[in-house]
Amino acid sequence: MKKIILASLVAALLPVSLLAQESAALPFLRIDRSAITSAMGGAEALSPLYNPAAVPFRGSDVAFSYQGWAPGGIKSTNLNLMGGIRIGKRIGLNVIGAYQNGQEYTLTDVNGKKSGSFAPSDLLVGAGFGFAITDFLSIGVNVKYAQSTIAAGASYSTVAGDAFVLFTMKGFYATAGVASLGMPVKSGETSYGLPTSGKLGLGYNAKFGTSGLLVAADADVFFTGGLGAALGVQYDWNDIVFVRGGFHLGTGKSPLPTYASVGLGGKFFGVHLDVSYLLGNAVVGNTLCVGVGYAF
Repeated sequence: MKKIILASLVAALLPVSLLAQESAALPFLRIDRSAITSAMGGAEALSPLYNPAAVPFRGSDVAFSYQGWAPGGIKSTNLNLMGGIRIGKRIGLNVIGAYQNGQEYTLTDVNGKKSGSFAPSDLLVGAGFGFAITDFLSIGVNVKYAQSTIAAGASYSTVAGDAFVLFTMKGFYATAGVASLGMPVKSGETSYGLPTSGKLGLGYNAKFGTSGLLVAADADVFFTGGLGAALGVQYDWNDIVFVRGGFHLGTGKSPLPTYASVGLGGKFFGVHLDVSYLLGNAVVGNTLCVGVGYAF
């Protein structure tokens, strides 16, 4: 039994559910949990749900989402609560809470007979603070607690943080910082680093009469090796109907693979309903995320 738990722990530390190759621990830190930004290829750096430095300039939004993650791999059912709340003109607050219920596996005893089953789980909670230094420059930090339980009595956890600076002018946005920076996770004598990256995000938001167009792009350079990039587009009619699409590129030891995405959304009196769907990848393809929220 100890050998089974140890083998499961090593497997859980490596993102076999995503890329089936060696990479960082706790890759679920980098899953895009928003039905809006996941529809845009995971271009999330400018979203007030992720970046507290964006809240003073992009407004408040609180959203809950249900996500069926990676049905072609080691799938999980994810429940996510995220929010970016603006206070006055200068202060932004962020919150995140996520619970992942993983795919159940069979336990066997020393004789190879079935002795039960166990469903692994992941927990993520955090909060952030942003401040607009001027009318065009802001800073923000997030602190998150992440825990993964892969067997009864076998779990590991860490604290990670994000730090960003954001510049905006006339509909143009640019942000840079570091994401998922924290202490390594230890298994016995071996340490596994987190999926930490240097992150850059660019975006432009334009209005054409009753239509709007948002173009956003992210780039990640992971400390463990590998590159990630995302490009997303959102078209809206009258700020009521939204059509989204995107592409995410994952290379080397990036915790997320390459995939495409599409999505739709609707908003009425600030209440919005959104859906995203990932495709073009055998593991994360067919991932569906449905979210409901309130923007104010």
